[in-house]
Amino acid sequence: MDVTVETDRLIEELTRQAKPVRRLSPPLRRACLWLLGAVVVIAATAAFHGLNEAHGFHHMWAKLVETKLALQILASLASGVTAIVAAFMISLPDRSPNWSLLPLPALALWALSIGYGCLTDWIERGPDGFKLGTSFGCFLTIVGTSVPLGLLLGWALRYATAFRPLETMTMGALGVAALSATGLSFYHELDATIMILLWHGGSTLIVILMTRLIGARLLQRTARPVRGQA
Repeated sequence: MDVTVETDRLIEELTRQAKPVRRLSPPLRRACLWLLGAVVVIAATAAFHGLNEAHGFHHMWAKLVETKLALQILASLASGVTAIVAAFMISLPDRSPNWSLLPLPALALWALSIGYGCLTDWIERGPDGFKLGTSFGCFLTIVGTSVPLGLLLGWALRYATAFRPLETMTMGALGVAALSATGLSFYHELDATIMILLWHGGSTLIVILMTRLIGARLLQRTARPVRGQA
């Protein structure tokens, strides 16, 4: 009997000291909020470069009428948005891992559009298409833009459980890199060399690999278990 009384007293004490559990907002809502923040970062970067580079925004508007370039931009944008949504979904243990398949169609379209652009560029320019100087600037811009977006995504996922850390970070890195590449297209000279087109895909892969190497441990250390909400 004494044990029962002590147990009840202990439970009552623990209940009194327990802090209320903070429920997460729905993952789609959090994804939309993150995307809104990403739009601000990308728009600011695009505005800075577009106003300070010789070709600027007018070059973009002139080239967007070309089907292959418009398709590439739309595909990279769709890849980024769907990958971010997938990252927020699979970060919760009560969501299906099949959400990681969401960006695959857009990603395939993006890869095909890059491949088609490389092929036509090679046909038009031949070996002259391989010029590394301008292309390396693309790489630095994509990776540089990915850093603040990645930090913003890490903050947005700080309450997520580390249930699928690698999958979550991979989807997040894909989304960040794809959106950064999309932003680059809004101010970079679009009739660029074949290497610039290759850097879009290459820098995306590098961001993903770097994130998988160092991001999973960070997510596991900073994750805080809370209940998801449908």
